Amino acid sequence: MDFRRIFGGDKHREQLDAISKIKQEFEKEDKIFEKELPSKYNLLQEFEINDLRNLCVETTGQELPVEYYNDPKYGRTEITHVKEDYVQFLVDELILSKIISYALKKKIVSKEVLKKSSNSVRK
Repeated sequence: MDFRRIFGGDKHREQLDAISKIKQEFEKEDKIFEKELPSKYNLLQEFEINDLRNLCVETTGQELPVEYYNDPKYGRTEITHVKEDYVQFLVDELILSKIISYALKKKIVSKEVLKKSSNSVRK
């Protein structure tokens, strides 16, 4: 009697292999994210808030969502986004190479600044 065929042994093995591959891909992406995090953050600090806003719209196709505060005295008030809001959003959404190419294209930073920042991160 072939129990593998009855209980789907080969199919189960294929599913486990697929899950394992997906897990490895996630772990690989997490390592890349952690490695790039300081460089992305430092580079985005060189941007002005308008540059960050434009980067959001041009690369992700969206503006940061509007947030509101319900003030008991004045009612519903829109909260203005600050630079750090954009930086945090972009760090999560973009890979380093995309930020670098945008910064160079828009002449936000020079190649020399990029070399200095990448050298300081490696140390």
